[in-house]
Parts: sequence; C-alpha cells; structure tokens
Amino acid sequence: MKTIVTFLLLMTMSIFFTNCSSDDGIPRTVNVNSKDKDLPPGPAPSSTAVELPGYPGIIKKYQNGELNYWAQYYYRPDGQLLKIIYSYPDSGSEIYTDTFYYNSAGVLLKIDGHDVYDFYWEDDRIVEIIRYNGMWNGRSKIQYEYNTKGQITQKTEVNLDFQEKEKIIYSYFDDGNLKMIEQYGDYNGSKVYTLYFVTKFEGYTADRNFFLELEIIPRQTAQNFYPTAMEFKHLTESGYDSYETYDYKHDSRGRVIEKTFGNNKVVYQYY
Repeated sequence: MKTIVTFLLLMTMSIFFTNCSSDDGIPRTVNVNSKDKDLPPGPAPSSTAVELPGYPGIIKKYQNGELNYWAQYYYRPDGQLLKIIYSYPDSGSEIYTDTFYYNSAGVLLKIDGHDVYDFYWEDDRIVEIIRYNGMWNGRSKIQYEYNTKGQITQKTEVNLDFQEKEKIIYSYFDDGNLKMIEQYGDYNGSKVYTLYFVTKFEGYTADRNFFLELEIIPRQTAQNFYPTAMEFKHLTESGYDSYETYDYKHDSRGRVIEKTFGNNKVVYQYY
C-alpha cells in the first residue's frame, strides 16, 4: 500500500523556491558554486552540474507553518536534470540524491537514488519503467499507454515481488491540461481492480509551471500550467476527501513564486 501513500504525497507535494531561514530547520551549509548563501545542504554536485539562470532551483513545502519537504535541482549544461537532492525534515534528517543518466543523444536511461528507475522507449515515448526499491517495495514494472495526441491515458504498475497491482487512468481538457485521475488497485491478488481515488482539476491559470508538482513519469512534470482548484475523493474510506483552491503570487517578471491553499504554502525560487 506504500504506492497509495506515494500517490497522496505526489498530489500534495508542492515545489517551491525561497531563501532559507533559521525557522526552516535546515542547517546553514553553503554550496561553493552557488550565489545563494542560504541553500539547503546536501552532497556536492559533480563538476558538470550547473545552476542555470531562470531554471527551477530550490523546492520547499510548508504545512501549518512547518517545513515538510525541500529539494534542490542541478542541471547539465544542456538544461537536462543531472541531480535532485531532497529531504522530508518532518520525518527524519536523511538527505536523498537522485542522479540522472542519459545516452549520447540525451535520452534518459536511468535514475539512481532512493528508488532506481530504468527507462524503456518506443517511438520517442517512455513505454515501460522498471522500478526498484529494495527496502520497501521491491521490484515493479510500470507501463504507459498513450492517445493519438501523445498524452498518457493509462499507467499500470505491477509489483513483481508482492504481486500488488495498480491502474491509473488520466483524462484531459480540450486544451491539453490534465483534468482527472482515477486510481484503481488490486492489492490482495483478487484480480479485481477497485477504484480507490479520484482527483479532479477544475481549471488552470495562464502561468507556465516548470516545477515537478505532479509526476506521472518519474521526475517529469505532468502539469504545464498551475491548477486553480483540485478535488480529491477517497472512495473506500472516509475522512480523506479534500477540496483545495489555490492562490498565487508573482514576481516582477510575472513568474509564480508562491502558492497558498488552506494551511499550506508552496514557494517557488528560480536560479
């Protein structure tokens, strides 16, 4: 059932970039190649990792005023992700690093980190991923189906060690933005998929979203714009339904720098 927890985290995990303060609970370690003296600490990026002006830089998320997630992004000179360093301060002090591996043509082949992902392509699309998390989930095979517009319509994940299965259906607005997510599961080997979660987005702003707030393929954004509201339904248990409306702040260049909803705040900082 850990994948359910992962899905819930992805749905609520917001990415934001701001200067750290002592209230964040992040130690003051300075990265030598950074102009920002208050970035979160973490393993030093390799000599080929760079901070590209205008690109996403640091991610943090607060709930009830407490920091519960942060991440820092490093890139290759060509703009592709090279490393993501991240942590969940409310659940421990451990810092994780995801490292990205590409072939000579710049095609993503592997992500090595807390989870390990091997990517398999067909006709310029990722159609299958082998995911490995030895401590918690073991091995999983993830497969994707696409429509004629190139949008992902279905994600199927089969755990090869524990035999749990999930199927997620995606639908879209006419303008291409993600509209609804339906998550089904077969967690007891019954060979019957039960609909557990339904997530609906009401609409989107005109602001481009360059942050990894919702992922269908690991470490690729599934929403190119910022949603205006979201409704979440847990169809098999009570007490988990939610409805969120989002308010945004912009910088002088018109970029989104903060999102608030309820007792949550997401701040976006760019290099």
